[in-house]
Amino acid sequence: MDTVDEKPEVPLIVPTEIVVVTGADGPIGHRVVSSLLLAPDVAEVVAVGRRLRDGAWEPITRVVDARLTMARMGLDDPALVPRIESATTVMLLGPRGGLDIDGTGGAELDLAGTRTLLGALGAATHLRSLLVLSSSLVYGARRDNPVPLTEDARVRPNASIPASMERASLERLCSEWAGERGISCTLMRPSVVVGPDNGQWLARSPWSTAGLQVSDRTGPVQFLHVDDLVSAIELLRTNGPDGAINLAPDGWLTASQVSALKGPAPRVRLSRSLAVLVAGVGARLGLAPGDPSMLVASSAPWVVANDRLRALGWEPAFTNEEAYVDSDRGGLWARLTPRHRQELALGGAAFGAVAVVGAVVAVIRRRFRDDSRGSSS
Repeated sequence: MDTVDEKPEVPLIVPTEIVVVTGADGPIGHRVVSSLLLAPDVAEVVAVGRRLRDGAWEPITRVVDARLTMARMGLDDPALVPRIESATTVMLLGPRGGLDIDGTGGAELDLAGTRTLLGALGAATHLRSLLVLSSSLVYGARRDNPVPLTEDARVRPNASIPASMERASLERLCSEWAGERGISCTLMRPSVVVGPDNGQWLARSPWSTAGLQVSDRTGPVQFLHVDDLVSAIELLRTNGPDGAINLAPDGWLTASQVSALKGPAPRVRLSRSLAVLVAGVGARLGLAPGDPSMLVASSAPWVVANDRLRALGWEPAFTNEEAYVDSDRGGLWARLTPRHRQELALGGAAFGAVAVVGAVVAVIRRRFRDDSRGSSS
């Protein structure tokens, strides 16, 4: 008698996970919430952020039977406590304010709010894991760094890079809190994060090879695509280690390789201290979207190895080159002929040098004038 092959039964996944995502109103948090709403084991996503918009995830919530709770409040709001007390996983992805450092958001962290939130999580009896979005910058941008850095490298944040110092403080705060309660704490350390959404930042960043540059910059750099960051975070939610883990693509790019990707561009090269001073003036005048201290970060290596992340089964969808090109919108410069590029590069460099000197002189004069007024009053 003929037998009919029976299809193996697919085990049914019962959604039981309740995941809290802070910084859900940021570019990374928004993508992570979208990913969580599609995860079969997630019963509820609590999206936390002051600037959450109605309908932000409507296309997904229309077709997915998942419960989304939006909490439009800060981390220190007492009304947040009942929203998070049933959490099984908490992802600290923000908020991040101030000037951008890359696709992870601003350079400023709400450390006080995070401390308050952790205190409130003491009532979350089902909490098993804490995921913290930090940065590879905690290793410090230093000339004597090995290339690449592994998770065993010592954390040496640069005092001249506030974002580096704050992320090191965030890691210490969260790991100590989790250690006291026996909760797994995954410290996620991505390299420079880029994507189509932050092309304007990349175009004006120290890694664009255009505009203001540090004259002796020779360090390699890694560009992690935002989509790869999100896929890594989703993997670490279910399989994350207790401790630090680097998030980066395979390999890295040298300064000359980045220049080859960008093509000829007008630039002004200054010493590191002068470049940071000028960038600070530009930031105060609203001419630059990024943190001036990123010039310091670009002047020395802090590239990392991704072996530990790859061992968990993660694979990047983008190479360094692909991530950079996908984020670099090109614009008018890409449509110019080589001759016009050369002419504008020469003219732009001369104009930029004059503008730099003028800006610095203006600041010095203003300070001198203010000091004179203060001494005469």
